[in-house]
Amino acid sequence: MLTIQIKNWDNKTVAVVNNIFSLQIEDEVNKGGKLKMKFPVEKRLQEKPITKGQRLSINYWIKIWKVVKLFDGYITDVIISNKSVEVQAENRLSYLQNRIIRGSKTYNDTISNVISSLFTELNTTFELPITLWLNDCQTVISEEFDTWTSFYDILKYCREADTKLVVRVIDGVLEVSEDTWKVLEGIREYDVRNSFATNIADRNRKDSMDKYYSYIQNENWSVIDDDFNAETNLIFEKYDKDWALAIPNWKAIPSVSVSRDTDRWDFYIGDRKQIRLNTWYERLPLEYLGLIQSRKIVINANGGIKAEIKISEEYKSETNILDLVLSNLRKK
Repeated sequence: MLTIQIKNWDNKTVAVVNNIFSLQIEDEVNKGGKLKMKFPVEKRLQEKPITKGQRLSINYWIKIWKVVKLFDGYITDVIISNKSVEVQAENRLSYLQNRIIRGSKTYNDTISNVISSLFTELNTTFELPITLWLNDCQTVISEEFDTWTSFYDILKYCREADTKLVVRVIDGVLEVSEDTWKVLEGIREYDVRNSFATNIADRNRKDSMDKYYSYIQNENWSVIDDDFNAETNLIFEKYDKDWALAIPNWKAIPSVSVSRDTDRWDFYIGDRKQIRLNTWYERLPLEYLGLIQSRKIVINANGGIKAEIKISEEYKSETNILDLVLSNLRKK
């Protein structure tokens, strides 16, 4: 059962949505998430409409005392017409794009200490709508962040410095760690010779040089992937004073999509799932503990549900032009 509530920031319920025309939720680990919803208009919304900045939360009740929060964020856009209300919202991780440091910062410290210091400072300036809990990454970064850099961009830098790092907000709690996840029960299996009998809808293996370098240097130090250079007899070099100096894994591991997923509710982005693949392209069956990277849930007026989940061995950021535009605007 879905529960859709619109609240103010004192947690007082402003409206409850009982019927919808459509609902779509998309989120991705390390990137936050977005929601689009359309529902019938009611007289009270005409007299006292919901407004941008109010909270929007959606819970799914699996059974008594077991609830999964599908979305928790703030409303960014509202359109009210005679027959319908259209709402767009972003979650609390996305909100961190709008919180910026008010002076330049120079660090040579662990990610854990950097995040703790910045969180405390921003929270003192104006209270954040989240709390900081799991924050234990001991990877050391050496970097100067310019005035007006957003907290979101600093988190992005940290996960580029440590490619195993996962950043997510669950139930209003910020987690920045390599160990944020729980392992879901069961195994997702795909066999190309018997795809109808397996529980993965599709698999995708992308092997690309996009944003890959085997030698990276900045003003502080350099890193190099000797194995790649020796195997290919090629070297791909990059110099960038702002680069976090982390070379990604150059072995292409398939990602999988799950559309008929019996546990599609009982997880959060950043959790893990056992994956087993047997295809013509891998000589031997491939098994790995996959990261639930992204999720898209679409619900129509009749209650029909379509869920798509992408699971990959390691997090790989998808090219998103909007992220690039927002990042460039914040730097101006």
